[in-house]
Amino acid sequence: MTPPAIVTIGNFDGVHLGHHKLIDQVVSRARALGLGSFAITFDPHPEQVLVPERKLTYLSTAEERKEILEQSGIDSVWICPFTRDLARLEPEEFMRLVTERQPIAELWVGADFALGRGRKGTIAVLAELGAASGWGLHMVAPLVLEGQVVSSTAIRTLLAAGAIRGAADLLGRVYSVPGEVRGDYLLVDPLRAVPRASVAYEAQVHQDGAVHETVVSVEQDPPRVALDQELPHRHGPARVYFVRRAD
Repeated sequence: MTPPAIVTIGNFDGVHLGHHKLIDQVVSRARALGLGSFAITFDPHPEQVLVPERKLTYLSTAEERKEILEQSGIDSVWICPFTRDLARLEPEEFMRLVTERQPIAELWVGADFALGRGRKGTIAVLAELGAASGWGLHMVAPLVLEGQVVSSTAIRTLLAAGAIRGAADLLGRVYSVPGEVRGDYLLVDPLRAVPRASVAYEAQVHQDGAVHETVVSVEQDPPRVALDQELPHRHGPARVYFVRRAD
């Protein structure tokens, strides 16, 4: 029988400093109780399924999130496929799905968290479900830096404005995008959030274990990163780290 764990659920897009505030408490609590820690994230982002017309861009892939969560001390990560059928589940049905996969000792969530059909699974509802099922609920307040709530939405807004240092401050790391090099460009997923177009950025391009300092700019339709420096390999995977604006 799988032993209970300290569980957290969230989109965790970008795994920013606000997420780390929650994750650090989950990991610390699990270690204090001698239990495992278990995180649930969704792929694709629920908004991309439920309101595709908004064309929400993402800050991190599911695999990127999993890697960062595990590096942060989480023992196990479940990338839960998000579908319309999953969205139709009542809160108690979804939590039953979770406990069948991972029994819960405590559930830790952010203050604005809700799940289930119509987001009926509010903090109050989850507290009732936990009391009935024997697991505790803990809510973590959002992180506020210099008067701004740290959120994935705020980071997307900063990137769209070309404020990559501000985005990095909320992420806790330099923002980067993976893609495929094709000549003088890095082609990126159309749904990946990218910094403001037509702005020059000082950047690092990581390719085949080597780091190349260069200047880049972002172009749209299709989304791609123009490279100012010719790379040793003109084709293949690479990742661009946006360090600072060049102007």
